[in-house]
Amino acid sequence: MKRLRQRKTKYFAQTIIGLGIALSLSSCGEESFSTKSKSDGLVTNTITTNSSSSCASFTLVKPKVDFLFLWDNSTSTTFINNDTKEALAQVVENISDRFDYHVMLAPLINNTSDTNHQAKLIASNTNGLSGSAINMMIPSSSASAALNSFDDAQGSLESGISRSVKLIKDNYTNGIFRRKAYTYIVVMSNQDDNSWQVGKSQPDESDRTAYVADETKKLLCLRGNYLPSSGNCTGLNLNAIQLRFMNITSFTDNDSSCSGVSSVKRGKTYQNVSEIIYDEPYKIWSDQNGNNQLDQASEVTGNDFNRHIDQDGESMPDSYNICNRSNFTSIFDGINGSINQAIVAHKYDYWPVATSGAAAIDPAEIEVYKNGSSIPRLSEPVTSSSANGFTFTNSVQTVDTRYEPTSGESFTGYVVKLYGSARVTYPECIQVKTQTPKEYYGYINMTAKPVESSIVVQINGKTISKSTSNGWELIKSNGQPRFYDNKNIKITSPTDYSEATPAVNRSGYFLKLNGSAVYSNGAAIEVFYDPAAN
Repeated sequence: MKRLRQRKTKYFAQTIIGLGIALSLSSCGEESFSTKSKSDGLVTNTITTNSSSSCASFTLVKPKVDFLFLWDNSTSTTFINNDTKEALAQVVENISDRFDYHVMLAPLINNTSDTNHQAKLIASNTNGLSGSAINMMIPSSSASAALNSFDDAQGSLESGISRSVKLIKDNYTNGIFRRKAYTYIVVMSNQDDNSWQVGKSQPDESDRTAYVADETKKLLCLRGNYLPSSGNCTGLNLNAIQLRFMNITSFTDNDSSCSGVSSVKRGKTYQNVSEIIYDEPYKIWSDQNGNNQLDQASEVTGNDFNRHIDQDGESMPDSYNICNRSNFTSIFDGINGSINQAIVAHKYDYWPVATSGAAAIDPAEIEVYKNGSSIPRLSEPVTSSSANGFTFTNSVQTVDTRYEPTSGESFTGYVVKLYGSARVTYPECIQVKTQTPKEYYGYINMTAKPVESSIVVQINGKTISKSTSNGWELIKSNGQPRFYDNKNIKITSPTDYSEATPAVNRSGYFLKLNGSAVYSNGAAIEVFYDPAAN
């Protein structure tokens, strides 16, 4: 036969372009004056699979944690020594890699009109900070030097509680103290807040009690999620995820274990405030329109929700004995533990699948595992409150992935929504398996005009017959093979020949594939034919 006597040349092209699965062809040059056998070929790329595993906690967005440290700088004694410096260094080290943190250091006693006199700021980044706040910044390695720079304050007036309130309010607009953050106030003093005695000729316990009530109301109104027993909250509301007032003070007057200290007085006022702040539950929250709503946890439990669980049952929560100064780092262990416990409380009902710019995802092929066990897929809409599983919406969304202790940790991209027992609490882990969508191709192009009777088509090594139902047919115009400058060979499905996107365009003469001849990802195509003479 003529074909066997002629020289056969094959040309191949393979797809190598990433996540979109593109196709490319190469062919022999123009052969218009002689009749030679030709072959055109292409190979479609395989489906891309992906598996990602991550665990609950702060893996999505580092929680915002804002510290205010008020350090005793009175002349009666100073606890700015090597022990306290080491304790501070350990606190900063503990938070440095895990949080979006602001740490403000300020002297406890300030006899100037400038609230921020000698105050310094250590921060993980400058996001949201104004110029005045950035000017206060120092590197974490300079924390000890900052403590050494505080003036030795003269006089006996100490007002650590009201000073805390003023420092937070005066450092909100500059970005140091932020909304929806964990806010921790730590006061170190060998005395007690005695500002409630000012102006009183014979101050008594009722005056102290009234001062404690007034100052705790200010702090709780700052915290938010609070309904005072009398009056209303006005002014700044941080809507804090958690606010704690921690004190490092003496537990008794003239504690003998504080020998060498000229004057020690029980920090009763500080300790009372710490306990009240710790015990006050979160009753309401303010929505984006400023309207009061029930706390989200209250809607689930039917009870007021207290987010502080690390010291429940202790006689004086958030109080630490300054006279145990043989090891100040152990005092700060409780503060570090409180921060860690706050993270444990994070719970999630959305989980990231892919970023908005990732390759397309086949919505039918998503698999989700929690701690190694498969999570069932639910049909949308989910109407049962007892449903357990996940749903997937094949579109980019911006959602708060965390629902407790508050909503937060926003993510933009593709997500699965988790229901019931499928929701995630630290330290549980989620694994999500995805794959790119299956693509279908309904056409094969030939670079030269073919002799129809000579065409041989092979897909994955199998010869495909000419057929209008399950095979190939040559596209013609006026009885002759039709040439296309630019034709999309990708179709929606084997039964839907509408063009699929992203398009894969080719030029030349085309075979249309029907029924079972339609090919998809991973197929190898070869077409052998004799070019027509004209």
